[in-house]
Amino acid sequence: MPASPYILELRAKIGHMLIMSPGAAAFITNERGEILLQHRSDDLRWGLPGGAVDPGEDPADAVVREVREETNLEVIPERLTGLYSGPEWRHVYPNGDEIMVIGMVFACRVIGGTLAINDDESLELRYFPPDQLPAQLFPRHQQYINDALKGQLTTSFRFQGEYQ
Repeated sequence: MPASPYILELRAKIGHMLIMSPGAAAFITNERGEILLQHRSDDLRWGLPGGAVDPGEDPADAVVREVREETNLEVIPERLTGLYSGPEWRHVYPNGDEIMVIGMVFACRVIGGTLAINDDESLELRYFPPDQLPAQLFPRHQQYINDALKGQLTTSFRFQGEYQ
C-alpha cells in the first residue's frame, strides 16, 4: 500500500526531511508459539506486520487495519507490549524519505481471515520459531519481539532521564 494521502501531502511540502511517524506493529503468534513476520518489498527486511497511524486514528485501530491490509488476517489487539523511539528508530527509506518512528507494539490474537499476501508491501509472510528468526530482521523489531516474548502485563519502554 502506498503512503497515506497525509504523508504524500506532507512529503510534497518538505521533501525527504525527517518527520516523526507514529507506527503500530502487531506481535502475532500461532498455536506453536511461532511469530508472524513480513518480508518487506521496499528494503527486503523482515519485521512484524504494521505501519503508520493515520491522523485521527487510534493506534489499536491502526494495527488492526495494517494487519488486514498486509496479511488478510483479522486480529484483536489484546495488550500494548512496548512503546519505543530514539536514535535506533530513525529510518531512511530507499527513496530517501527519513522518519523517526514512535513504535507501539500490540500483542494481537487472530480471530479470522486466511494468511495471504494482501498488498504490494510484502514478498512473503511466514511464522518463525522465536529462536530461528531471519538474519535480515529489522534490528528494532528484534527488540519488539524480545519484549513481547517476556509476556509481561506491563508495557516495556526505555527511560533515560532522571526522576526529580
